Amino acid sequence: MRVKNKNYSNPLQTYFGLGDVIFFLSVAPLFELKKYLVFIITSMFFSIILYFVFLKRKGTESIPLAGFSAFVLLFLLLVRSFLKPFTLLLF
Repeated sequence: MRVKNKNYSNPLQTYFGLGDVIFFLSVAPLFELKKYLVFIITSMFFSIILYFVFLKRKGTESIPLAGFSAFVLLFLLLVRSFLKPFTLLLF
């Protein structure tokens, strides 16, 4: 978008909010590098889907990426905590 419009602006000021950056930096120690990248991609994809399902009708132009990513993180932590007792039976 920046090259197309010849508008060279800081992406952290125009596309991502400070809360998004702080959230992803604070979550980084919870994952290995490959899993962290998968988490970021999955949470962005999930955020786009939720935006079109819930917020597009309201006319909202911004996507609350940190909030939707927190839902993905909560889901992952719940799955990990519920499946942890069963891993002893599998290995």
